[in-house]
Amino acid sequence: MGAPNQDRDELTSALQRLWPHFTMAGLFSSAINLLYLASPLYLMQVYNRVLLSENVSTLLLLTLILAAALLTMAVLDTIRAQVLIRCGVRLDQIIAPRVFEALIVRSSRQGFSKSAHTLREFDEFRTFATGPGIYFAFDLPWIPLYLILLFFIHPVLGGVATFGAVLLLGLAFLNEVMTRRALRAAEEQGTKSFVFAENILRHSDVVLAMGMHGAVERHWRTNRAGMLAGQAYASDRNSVVSSAIRFARLLLQSLMLGAGAWLAIDHAIQPATIFAASIVMGRALVPVEQAVATWKQFTVAREAFRHVRQLLIEVPAKPEHTVLPEVRTALTADHLTYRVTERRDPIIKDVDFRIEEGQAVGIVGPSGSGKSTLARLMVGAIPPDEGHLKLGELEYSHWEPDAFGRRIGYLPQDVGLFAGTVKENIARFGEASIEEIVDASRIAGIHDMILALPRQYDTVLGPGGVGLSGGQRQRLGLARALLGKPSLLVLDEPNANLDVAGEIGLRDALKDMKARGTTIVVITHRTNLLEVVDMLMFVRAGKLEKFAPPQVVYEHIRQTANALAPVRAA
Repeated sequence: MGAPNQDRDELTSALQRLWPHFTMAGLFSSAINLLYLASPLYLMQVYNRVLLSENVSTLLLLTLILAAALLTMAVLDTIRAQVLIRCGVRLDQIIAPRVFEALIVRSSRQGFSKSAHTLREFDEFRTFATGPGIYFAFDLPWIPLYLILLFFIHPVLGGVATFGAVLLLGLAFLNEVMTRRALRAAEEQGTKSFVFAENILRHSDVVLAMGMHGAVERHWRTNRAGMLAGQAYASDRNSVVSSAIRFARLLLQSLMLGAGAWLAIDHAIQPATIFAASIVMGRALVPVEQAVATWKQFTVAREAFRHVRQLLIEVPAKPEHTVLPEVRTALTADHLTYRVTERRDPIIKDVDFRIEEGQAVGIVGPSGSGKSTLARLMVGAIPPDEGHLKLGELEYSHWEPDAFGRRIGYLPQDVGLFAGTVKENIARFGEASIEEIVDASRIAGIHDMILALPRQYDTVLGPGGVGLSGGQRQRLGLARALLGKPSLLVLDEPNANLDVAGEIGLRDALKDMKARGTTIVVITHRTNLLEVVDMLMFVRAGKLEKFAPPQVVYEHIRQTANALAPVRAA
């Protein structure tokens, strides 16, 4: 696939677009930090002036000023939180659809699902970056100001506070170094565990029917044990450092009070300054304490950022394309090649063909010869590694995706129905009219079957079409493929779960679509469905050996079988 293009870092770009929101939150944080000084100033004024003058009116005025400052601080804190909440919503609107799209594309390319874990990771990053967890980053720049203020009060107090800040920051950094690797390993094992569990739950009938429960549970426990071991190792180290941080924090408070008392005895500062300095130091160390408290969330958010960023780099956004007017839809392949990293040889090797508009073509060949992969290439579900595919005169990569999708009907071996109503599944979860939906159902021969369901077209299906038989799912998938009378219809083993009546209905549907001018490609091992095709492709070991009328291809298959028979006998 090549090295990722760092210039196309969409996640960083999205965060940069939200910079005004973060800047506003930072300004509110600045005001909050300044207003926080009202408490130590009030304390010093009360002890150093009011108690000496015994002036009640001054005490009331100072108290009103403090209340106003604290109320303003609370209001600004609320506004800061609301700004970040809206920032999080905006970030989700920008990035979440791209993550969803990229996961679909990546899963399609790899031929299997890696689960929606990256979506959860994005939510973890978004929650941290636009929630209370990020507050320490806004408060961190104010540590030097508080330390300078303490140095201004007295160098000894400033030195104690600076030593404490450096010590706590060092411990926080040590905590990060000691736990980073273990947490990353635990996160990887956890992902494997969740993906495996999702896959098992999706095929629970197979697990129960064949007594696989104990074996798959042991495999799941192995991954989960790795996750728990990593988490326990990191937590053990974190508990040691956290205890050290708590000890240092309590010791610093005592040292600050002790140093203040010593300076007060020496008449270097006023007694009230002891407590004011303690409050200021406490505020100076708040960002450090926040960083320590949110270390785990920060680590998770950082890894989530890395994974989401890498996903969006691997699967860049498709550029916008001009929607072209209707064109002829001949399907052309030129030196088509497709590889996967797990296999040494290409699955599809240097394939050339041209299927004319309105032509019906069958694809036959031994199992594992690349027929389904060729079908996925034809419908644009995966891009070729080499060569070109054209629909009409336009390469697949130059089509506007939605316009291309409306021209394609596709029925894979695993039908791929989704949780939703029958109507939504046939409509591809789009805005198709009920007339189009019923028309597709009639052509597929399932309109009467749908009317017999509890709520007809509004019957709710579970994930994968739970609630229907295998044959019903396949025919419902056919209706979805036929929606809108597509220009190109690709069917992969469409009669695998059909009875005799279902096969007759499928054959009639293909004849109907062929009469409407639809280009049809059908993969099947049952020759009775090939009565409707004009041409046959014979694929073996990823190569297109023969593309000719059916009788010519059948003769080629017989000749090659006879030629190989003596070799097998030997």
